[in-house]
Amino acid sequence: MHTIGQQLNESLSLTGLTTREALRAKGTEWLRHVGLPDPEDALDRYPHQLSGGQRQRAMIAIALASEPELLIADEPTTALDVTIQAQVLTLIRRLQRELNLALVLVTHDFGVVAAMADDVAVMYAGQVVESGPVAQIIRDPRHPYTRALLSSIPTGLPGARIEALPGSVPSAAAMPTGCRFHPRCPMADAGCAQTEPAFQTASYGRLLRCLKAEEMTAHVR
Repeated sequence: MHTIGQQLNESLSLTGLTTREALRAKGTEWLRHVGLPDPEDALDRYPHQLSGGQRQRAMIAIALASEPELLIADEPTTALDVTIQAQVLTLIRRLQRELNLALVLVTHDFGVVAAMADDVAVMYAGQVVESGPVAQIIRDPRHPYTRALLSSIPTGLPGARIEALPGSVPSAAAMPTGCRFHPRCPMADAGCAQTEPAFQTASYGRLLRCLKAEEMTAHVR
């Protein structure tokens, strides 16, 4: 219903620009900055006239046009093919460096996490269960849910099976008592159903929300 230029102007107006000429010039500059072809023409186009990758670039331009210090990218590569995904991630990484941005990336894809992030917070049922440096958590996951997530990634090996968790994520209106993950956790016991775990500090500065934290750390050692 609204052109790319109209949507860009909503963000650009937050920077103090008011005249039509100034808004158009700055909008063109931002679309060029994110690599959109023929940026001045793109200002007058509607979203349905752009490809998925072009719409994502336009969305990034809209998000950055107000000159924020923090960019929150929620599943920025969803519904894009692999080649376009790589282009979008490369663009975000370049803009982060050029604009000195802090970046919070929300994603279910550990491949994206490994390529983009310094630190990761793994969430289950709206609660962080493990956090710390990306390399350490991918190499040595300690929470049962983190391990399950990494085990569910296809290996591509012939005959290899993808491990799946039993059960499903609980309703936000009816969270289980104790640890929220215990109904699906292979390590859970009666205590896990009664006591909500607090964050504990594990190796390499990571935080872990699990009553079995010491047991899992000892097992790894």
